[in-house]
Amino acid sequence: MRSLTLLSLAALPSMVFADGFMARRRGAEFNVAARHEHASTESEGLEKRATCGKDIGSCPEGQCCSAAGYCGTTSPYCTSPQCQMAYSNGNCDGSKKPKGATTASIPRSTNGKVPYNVYITNCTTPGMFALTFDDGPYKYTDQVLDILKQNNIKATFFITGTNLGKGQIDDETKDWPKVLRRMYSEGHQLASHSWSHEDLTAASDEIRQQQIIYNEMAFRNIFGFFPKYLRPPYGTCNRVSGCLDYVTKLGYHVINWNLDTKDYENNTPAKIQNSKDTFSNGVSTNAQANAYIELSHDVQEQTAYNLTAFMIKTIKDRGYKAVPVGECLGDARENWYVADPNFKPSVPISSATPSPSPSASTSLVTKDGKCGANNGGTQCTGSKWGDCCSYNNFCGSTSGYCDGGCQSDFGKCNKWTTGSALIVSANGLCGDKYHQTCKGSTYGDCCSKNGNWQVLHYQVSRYLLNLTMYLAVTQAPTAALAARVASELAHDPSEE
Repeated sequence: MRSLTLLSLAALPSMVFADGFMARRRGAEFNVAARHEHASTESEGLEKRATCGKDIGSCPEGQCCSAAGYCGTTSPYCTSPQCQMAYSNGNCDGSKKPKGATTASIPRSTNGKVPYNVYITNCTTPGMFALTFDDGPYKYTDQVLDILKQNNIKATFFITGTNLGKGQIDDETKDWPKVLRRMYSEGHQLASHSWSHEDLTAASDEIRQQQIIYNEMAFRNIFGFFPKYLRPPYGTCNRVSGCLDYVTKLGYHVINWNLDTKDYENNTPAKIQNSKDTFSNGVSTNAQANAYIELSHDVQEQTAYNLTAFMIKTIKDRGYKAVPVGECLGDARENWYVADPNFKPSVPISSATPSPSPSASTSLVTKDGKCGANNGGTQCTGSKWGDCCSYNNFCGSTSGYCDGGCQSDFGKCNKWTTGSALIVSANGLCGDKYHQTCKGSTYGDCCSKNGNWQVLHYQVSRYLLNLTMYLAVTQAPTAALAARVASELAHDPSEE
């Protein structure tokens, strides 16, 4: 453990940039890779190895230069983007070329009204919201696609061709071509995030060209076309380095963002609330005057199982329309991609994606009776507890779950029409907002100004209801029950 700590310290100088934002993003990328199953092995015997990198030089033939400046031949040294390509003699996995002819000479059009040669950070039409996911595909991408499909949301995926030890995206022996075909067939926009996530501003002209063209070739091998939209790694492809002019000549729109969830800094159950708060605080309630291109990452577990559902609910609740980046910029879909006229994909796009398996279509059904955005977007429909998701995130089938406060995004809800008789409250919620009345209910006849009945009765009944559910679901030990009781009784509905 001590050698790993020293290794991390040795990596710090290469991650410190004049731009503090760049340093944070690059540090986050390092952390993602460090969690890879082989990453800790780099610490073994480092003192005996040659060093490499800037001001030192390249590794011996056949070896890779790690992010920390050590030479080796195993995955921690050779996996991109941590492998230093400039000092590894072509041995990084990101230096390996996809099969087939180069795409560099394919003609590129400049159709449409979306600008070139600039960073684009926002939609052109108020009320539009572009959810974007970087760095995939990865093992969590299918979960993100499940949630988007469940909510009928179209997003944009900025694809990295080979990173985090996943192999190349066009390798038909792996799952990635299938995942990408699913993305496309379900209406999402696919865009480029470079081949192996190199810093395009800092890269040499040769490496920069490889990063763009190799990813095009891999896309072409799967689809017969490649994207015209690019998000540069770490958000940088500046003019001084020649990067912006280069990608402009290749016909790319450069897309950045105006809302960063910083999910890469908060990828634990304890920390992901920070990203939720950042997102919620960053999204205006005035959709008529605002629009967003958001940044998150489908390589982060908490983004897939927690943050994505929360973002979708917030977008809907605040009146925004979620669309792909191209649509939010007013660009026709036929302008999003460039076809290779001399290539026919081995798997026709129209039949590339099989019907979802039962496990895929039911993957969001709750397994513990809890539901809603705060529980990873889990659904009640089809669950053994009932099809309705209550206002306090539990599944059931009676009025307390299916009437006032019922969350239609996560299950079925009873319908009512304006002017119809109010429903007698079965869950303590009341007023026009919930179309429920306290009169005749078991909670008392008075409805507070906040749409709740008398506080003490509310607390006791809510506690009993949730305690019953909690016992049935978890059979939790006494300490956990005590904590749950304290949490329930501490909640004051008058503050809602």
